[in-house]
Amino acid sequence: MSISKSTLRKSWISLFVSFLFLILFLSFSSLPNSSSSSSTTKIVQPTTANRYNRLTHSHQELLNSALAHIRLAYVANRTPHYSTPPLLILYTTTKDKKKRLGERLLDITNAYFFSMLQPGSAFAYDMQDPIKFEWFFMSSPAYMSMNTDQAYFYKQRTTTTTTDTVHVLLTTDELISIDFKKNYSQIKIVSTTDWPKSTSWISMAENPSLKYGRDRYRLNHLEQKSDWFWIATRLLFSTPEPHFLRTQLASYRDIMGGRIDTEEEEEEEEEATTRKELDWFRIGLRIDLDEGLECLINHVVNTCLLQQSSCHVFLSSSDRNLFNKVRNKLRTFSIAIHAVAEGFGFADLNQVPEHSLDHSIFDKQEDRIKRDYARTFMDWIILSRMDYLVGQHHDDFLKTAAWAAQVNTDVYLGGVCRIIPMSDW
Repeated sequence: MSISKSTLRKSWISLFVSFLFLILFLSFSSLPNSSSSSSTTKIVQPTTANRYNRLTHSHQELLNSALAHIRLAYVANRTPHYSTPPLLILYTTTKDKKKRLGERLLDITNAYFFSMLQPGSAFAYDMQDPIKFEWFFMSSPAYMSMNTDQAYFYKQRTTTTTTDTVHVLLTTDELISIDFKKNYSQIKIVSTTDWPKSTSWISMAENPSLKYGRDRYRLNHLEQKSDWFWIATRLLFSTPEPHFLRTQLASYRDIMGGRIDTEEEEEEEEEATTRKELDWFRIGLRIDLDEGLECLINHVVNTCLLQQSSCHVFLSSSDRNLFNKVRNKLRTFSIAIHAVAEGFGFADLNQVPEHSLDHSIFDKQEDRIKRDYARTFMDWIILSRMDYLVGQHHDDFLKTAAWAAQVNTDVYLGGVCRIIPMSDW
């Protein structure tokens, strides 16, 4: 029996259409499921929002917008080695200026915004005593600042005359009123160390000559001084140096909330699933002075008792005796206690390091110094990832960690056992 050409043609068309539908079906079925994709990309976020987080959604969006504009537009630090930026602002430390880490973070933030708000100005660390800053933190992205070696390189290339390089100590009135673009037209390098206020960037927010920079980076919309510090933290202080500090922090990932740095990519699926099951309430307790210890410990314990989640306390201090005293008292309660390993010395950046550390005779001097001061940086980073913070009101170490974390923070005022929410935001 013969088959007509029209019937044969219809059969081929039908077969072709069926094949086409099969290809389309297979293509769509191979796409990742949206719900499962979101569950893997967000696994490092807490399963429930931290009710002690100070940032509302709109506030967070405002900060994210400023951060994105800075990363896109602040490009002076990308100046290649064969060229020189029009102006270089340095954060310089000297051996006669013994400052603690909290104070230095504030000074760096002042110098950084002082540089950012001036057109064409780059920023670099000029810090070698007792450590180099880049031994512990790296900028995010890397081109957000220059390191100490780059600063030295540019200083060597610049003629050392009073018209080329200056060290400035500005007053608050000068920060508010001076037109720095005119003042620094013949200057190549400006070195800074001290500032009239710990948060002098607030004075820069009032200077008319810096309005262009504030508008360009959306900084005019930031209402609180801690907002500015949060921005600086995300750019300069939130990413541990990958070869040393990040390795040391690996053991503390759980108490840090699942991430070693704030913008870390998601973990491997198997490891991430395990971390997602952790339902911890994480309190950071910072002790700076031997004052109100019983009051602070009782406050932490009572705060833990109010939580439905498993309560974990991270203890921080730069004094070994104070640390042991508080830890021993906390151990009398049924609370999980975390701390940086005792192999790391207890010394802030204004202190002489301990000499009883577990150093190898084969360690380089740089490696020894890193271990001497690693606890200080590790403590600060871990505190800045807590759900809740408790400490003493005078402590810049606690305050800067709180500004970076943007979580509710309670402070002991001294005298009678009086602990109140920190209001210095």
